Amino acid sequence: MSKELPVFPLHTVLFPGAHLSLQIFELRYRRMLDECGRDKSFAVVRIREGHEVGAPAFTFDIGSSARLSEMVSQRDGSLGVMVQAGERVRLSEFRIESDGLMFATAENLPVDDIVPVPQDLQALADALEQQEEESIPDASMLIWRLAERLPLSLDDKQQLLELNDVGHRLERMRGWLLRHPGWFAA
Repeated sequence: MSKELPVFPLHTVLFPGAHLSLQIFELRYRRMLDECGRDKSFAVVRIREGHEVGAPAFTFDIGSSARLSEMVSQRDGSLGVMVQAGERVRLSEFRIESDGLMFATAENLPVDDIVPVPQDLQALADALEQQEEESIPDASMLIWRLAERLPLSLDDKQQLLELNDVGHRLERMRGWLLRHPGWFAA
């Protein structure tokens, strides 16, 4: 099932379940937050070409839905907000309104199969759970939390987000960890 969502283009990749802190000062995004409130989703998608501020940017087609979880007015007039990502979405049929706010038709991508955390990555999952005080119930969640912390390029992060198969994501993650032994030792 598809629905139209406002689009927030950023120079970042937002993974399912992640939290993202933002400073909102442009009127178009203040409007988006007013219209969505805490009940309606918007899409966060990586910018392919363009900038976060000013003219609308060209974006990738795959991003994540997100909802507002906190909002605080700042002294400079901007809004400090925290959003939480939901499911991965594929965007199409983009349109831009007169104030520059972008909208797109969003279709949820398939929900990941439940894949247990592989034994060779269980110690890493346990360490993340202790640091984050968050449960890592399956391989998908482990991959998303690792991808947030690892010094991956934006292209690598976008490719992980776009992969529909948990097994393929696991292999990519294992490959990176093998090339960077001791990364998580700190």
